[in-house]
Amino acid sequence: MFFDHSTSIPAAFFDYAQQNPQKVLFSQALFTVNEGSEPRAKKAITFSEVESQVIGLATALKKSGLTFGTRVAVVSNSRPEWLVADLAILAAGGVVVSVYQSLTPVDIGYLLYDSQAEFVFVENQEQLDKIIYLMENEFEVAATEERAALKTRVALKGIIAFEKVKDHALVSQFSVAVTHQGEGLGIDQIKRDALATLVYTSGTSGPPKGVMQTHGNHLANLRQAFEAGMYQSESSIILFLPLAHSFARLMAYIGCLAGPTIHFPAILDKNSSKLDQKSITRDIAEADATIIPLVPRILEKMKLGVEERAQAAGLNGLLIKIMLCGIQGKVRLLKREGIMSVTEVLCYKITAKLRKLIRRKLFGTQLINVISGGAKLADDINYFFEALEIPVLQGYGLTETSVATNVNRLAHNRIGTVGPVLSKDIELRIATDGEILFRGPNIALGYLNRVKATLDAWDQEGWFHTGDIGVLSDDLYLSITGRKKELIVTAGGKKIAPEAIEAKLKASSLFSQVVLVGEGKPYCCVLVTLNPSVVNEQFKESGAQSAEPYSSNLAVQQLVQNEIDLLNKQLASFETVKRFHIIDADFSIENGFLTPTMKVKRMLVIRRFEKEIEALYRGYNG
Repeated sequence: MFFDHSTSIPAAFFDYAQQNPQKVLFSQALFTVNEGSEPRAKKAITFSEVESQVIGLATALKKSGLTFGTRVAVVSNSRPEWLVADLAILAAGGVVVSVYQSLTPVDIGYLLYDSQAEFVFVENQEQLDKIIYLMENEFEVAATEERAALKTRVALKGIIAFEKVKDHALVSQFSVAVTHQGEGLGIDQIKRDALATLVYTSGTSGPPKGVMQTHGNHLANLRQAFEAGMYQSESSIILFLPLAHSFARLMAYIGCLAGPTIHFPAILDKNSSKLDQKSITRDIAEADATIIPLVPRILEKMKLGVEERAQAAGLNGLLIKIMLCGIQGKVRLLKREGIMSVTEVLCYKITAKLRKLIRRKLFGTQLINVISGGAKLADDINYFFEALEIPVLQGYGLTETSVATNVNRLAHNRIGTVGPVLSKDIELRIATDGEILFRGPNIALGYLNRVKATLDAWDQEGWFHTGDIGVLSDDLYLSITGRKKELIVTAGGKKIAPEAIEAKLKASSLFSQVVLVGEGKPYCCVLVTLNPSVVNEQFKESGAQSAEPYSSNLAVQQLVQNEIDLLNKQLASFETVKRFHIIDADFSIENGFLTPTMKVKRMLVIRRFEKEIEALYRGYNG
């Protein structure tokens, strides 16, 4: 069976590279200072070239003191060097520690301390400065169940930089390290049950946990994804999601071990890891990839972008308004909530070329499907893209399941579900309390240094308890209905899944983020952030003036109340939202309220806005 005979990740890579030396593995857009409207030039790197770099870098690491099991961190945006480093670390017998480039120095320090990393790859000067800070200054390491909080410094044996950085005694350049003359790497000594990667959870509910994934876990999941039809050897993938996340890593290994070309975005600034959304949008369209992995937040932003263009003056804005009218009817038809009106049918028919143009602008000309993972995708977002004739296949998986367990199939895409399991050797069970459980060769070993957390999540029969609540259809399509630990239990004892209500409210483009609260309280309330462009457009239509901040603007508050009134008509009485608070600044990775994969840190938001929440429960007589 596919990958079942590979002994390790690097063994599978070398096997494929030697059989397909001239096949292009990586393609990267080149950024130039004076960019015009012409497509960007691209740099292509073949399997043979990558193989040579991997062998050279692995040799350099071993000469620097890396031994079997040594932990090596990578702090960088997704780029070809990330994967060369990953494969080289594994080929040398090391363990890759994934670190999001957007993390603060102290957050990175926690991961380096917990993993006991001895070497670090950094993307550029911005990331090197973080590491130097951690080596020169004490920082606090958060407590866990087994370990009290402590203060420490980071001690390293070596740092390798992808870009040119300032001289430092521990730093060497990636471009030099990959030129080492290869020696016997001994990859035949690496077995499938050996630890390959430590991928840390996002830390939405406490200190991040290092998930221990083996070579066998990854190889099994690659085979399972192939059996599910997620890719073919001739596929191509655009990869800008952070490789520190298991979803992106799966897509990357698909390319490195099975043949699909991986397209990377252009690097605009060689000194900083900050991303430019406009540049990435252009990269996605110009890559012309067949498979585009995205997280739901990006799809939400894309939908909002299309809707905002309908507000443009002139013919373009009018045409998009007409298209959106047709899409509105098509969505209602897809949802089986009624038929399309004559006007909607006409709008849909006459804007077919416009829909095709938008698809090309967003995703290029070769798109087969988008794969959505990392968080739950709202049904309304999925229906919108379906009406645009852009197939979005929602999948499911966790870091602990290394990574994908379920995905919709192109020919049988059932919106509202995450599809059936990828392969028959992924066992899925729904516990009596509704929790989703998995067992199979892709399930990780447990959490590093977290014995209690591991025992809580893995039972004696080998079932991993996801913490998610779900239901299975008769034909085994899985639907996620909530998060076990995030269920709100009101003072009246009613149990409410916040995600479903939040998704309904976010179906309105007025809202950027929504957090439902009500634990132990008599009723539910919401904290919301707003999309400024939508607010401004609403005021422009009414002839009124919008003023900052939104939280004290009565007219803005009325806009929010109107949407909540519409929401409440769809809810049971105990679920209805009685009051709200507008947070003026949107949640972001930079201000700490979003994880690097753009999920809301619910508990952090609730703690930060504790006073505002308490005020929502004072003096209410509704």
